[in-house]
Amino acid sequence: MADRAKAASKDSLEAFKVLALDPIGGLATAFSSLGEARALGAGIVFGVTFAVSLFIAACISHFRPDGFGDFLKFIVCSIIPFLAMAGACFVGRKAFRGEGSIAVDVFVAGASLLPLAFAALASSILGFVNVEVMAMLVTFALVLNILMLFTGFVRIAHISERGATLTVPLVLLASIWFSKIIYASLLSSAMRYMF
Repeated sequence: MADRAKAASKDSLEAFKVLALDPIGGLATAFSSLGEARALGAGIVFGVTFAVSLFIAACISHFRPDGFGDFLKFIVCSIIPFLAMAGACFVGRKAFRGEGSIAVDVFVAGASLLPLAFAALASSILGFVNVEVMAMLVTFALVLNILMLFTGFVRIAHISERGATLTVPLVLLASIWFSKIIYASLLSSAMRYMF
């Protein structure tokens, strides 16, 4: 297990180097250079990186867990957007008859969330006194997220551009909706516990 995690980390670093230089054009290149099995591992590492970044950003912003139960809720809340997006990518790829396996969905979801991870970290460091810079960072990250999703569907899953144009907003809406359901469930259980 440790060897697989080490290999996946190495693969994700190689893919990240390609994506850092060319996040849109390099997405298909990074995927094809890894192959499906290794891309799956890299996508999982990207998803975990996103979750850890959200967790750290929350802690920097003074939203710290109070006890082990809160810690577990923070972890679940951090990983849910990645899982929701990977699941929505899977459904979108299947609905529009895209090619590939779950590795495509996990890799595209994980890679497309990396800009949002960096935006969350940078925003938490800047703080709310720099709200206009935070807004610019988040907007930039969202645009990259959308472009990377579109590119992943067209160049990796081989969905038509027309199909990908519909798939991307549906994937984003489904991811947000599912995350909201989980967050609302966690929040309502916390409220019941408080009262």
